[in-house]
Amino acid sequence: MNHCWAILLAVVGFCYVSGQSSNGASPNFQCPPHQEINPCACNVKKNGLDIMCEFTDNFHISKAMTVLKGRTSVIVFYLKLRHNNLPKLQSFIFLGIDIRHLTIHNSSLAVVEESSLSSMGIGLTQLDLSQNNLGSVPSPALKNLHHLLILNLNHNKISVVHSKAFEGLDTLEILTLYENKITTIEDGAFKGLSKKLRRLNIGGNGLTAVPKAVGHLDNLRKLEMQENSISHISERDFEGLVKLDSLGLAHNHLRNVPPKAFSHLKELNSLELDGNSITFIDPEAFVGLEVSLQYLRLGDNNIHTIPSDALKRLHRLRHLDLRSNNISFIPEDAFTGFGDSITFLNLQKNNIKFLPAMGFDNLNSLETLNLQNNKLVHIPEEIMEPIVDTLRVVDIMDNPLICDCELRWYKDWLKNLKDKDDEMMQKKRTVCTMEHEHREYPVQSMPLDRMNCVGKNMERTSASSAPSLIASALIPPLIMLNCL
Repeated sequence: MNHCWAILLAVVGFCYVSGQSSNGASPNFQCPPHQEINPCACNVKKNGLDIMCEFTDNFHISKAMTVLKGRTSVIVFYLKLRHNNLPKLQSFIFLGIDIRHLTIHNSSLAVVEESSLSSMGIGLTQLDLSQNNLGSVPSPALKNLHHLLILNLNHNKISVVHSKAFEGLDTLEILTLYENKITTIEDGAFKGLSKKLRRLNIGGNGLTAVPKAVGHLDNLRKLEMQENSISHISERDFEGLVKLDSLGLAHNHLRNVPPKAFSHLKELNSLELDGNSITFIDPEAFVGLEVSLQYLRLGDNNIHTIPSDALKRLHRLRHLDLRSNNISFIPEDAFTGFGDSITFLNLQKNNIKFLPAMGFDNLNSLETLNLQNNKLVHIPEEIMEPIVDTLRVVDIMDNPLICDCELRWYKDWLKNLKDKDDEMMQKKRTVCTMEHEHREYPVQSMPLDRMNCVGKNMERTSASSAPSLIASALIPPLIMLNCL
């Protein structure tokens, strides 16, 4: 009886706790009646209310905010205003409401009045004003947001970032201005952000040079300037960015990488230069990055040979992407002196016709090799032998491969990999052509019994060919030599 009573108390206790909030939230977090904030919707979350207003206008949003203002001790953890007709954010619209994350997205917002956000300085940590019609940074409305961590101004119509545009945002860690119409960033634009700002995205704009303003951000870790019109870079462009870990310059108009361009970036780990028009990389281009750079992307350029002289100093390089260039030849010493740390090598979509005998000898750690869509006819086992034991992925699809005994290694490697349940490699359809039959075969199904493999490959032929091998062993050496 006592046992049953204990169970009953436990059940009652559980129901009481569950009745407070299905998400474990405080009893104070209660949504207003739906009819009072309609067409907005409200849900209770662990840290406060989650309120969404979509496809409505300023009148109904203001009405819903008035209802929330009358409720003390309520935290609106998320306020999401999306796809609305809200050309102007009126003064004091959020006065008296504790909002932590505010999103006004795709709502035709063009004017943010100075007092519209001023009351939110204590609690607001994230502000998203993306995909609107803002023609400039709404600096007066932002200056009192002293606890803001993330500001998203992506997809607006900002053309100039004026000096002191973000003054007052001394706690800001992430600032994104992606895909505006920015052509000018004044020298003092980021004044006040140097203490905390870690990530800056100014990609997708009309910049023609690296703005000097970024040089004052000495705590910046990630700088994204992709999809601009930057045509030249120099050593002084990045002076001051002593803690930068990642630099994105993809899809600009660079034609060469000059000497010591990144020499001030002693902690740079990742560098993206893909999608430019680079034809020349100076042998001293990566000076200063010897012990830091691990990820280098040079794909989609106009490089004609592996830039070994520039790469040799990168002793910690792990990921090298050279896809979609005009490389037709790999020198035997292409990876000498620096290849032993590379785990990922992408050479797809080039014009490589053959592989040198010792081209991969130094790639002792290679796990992924992509040679897809080149002009390779033969891939001899001797070339792959130094790396075949560490490889987890080898992509040789879309090459005019000939079915020959030199390709037997791939079939054996794939079989061993299958034992490790590597599904991705099993799904790739790699084919070769039997010349005298004018017929394609999956490499896994090459007709080895009709290919007369000898030498090292003979030892690995299938059991079905064993009788012929035994018979050949009985032929005198001179006759056997003539046959061969």
